Amino acid sequence: LAYHIAVRRGCDVDQPRNLAKSVTVE
Repeated sequence: LAYHIAVRRGCDVDQPRNLAKSVTVE
């Protein structure tokens, strides 16, 4: 899961809310 978060953080650095939403889905 940490890896997925890291990738999301790199891709969605401009949208932290989107990151949090993705984590919630996962």
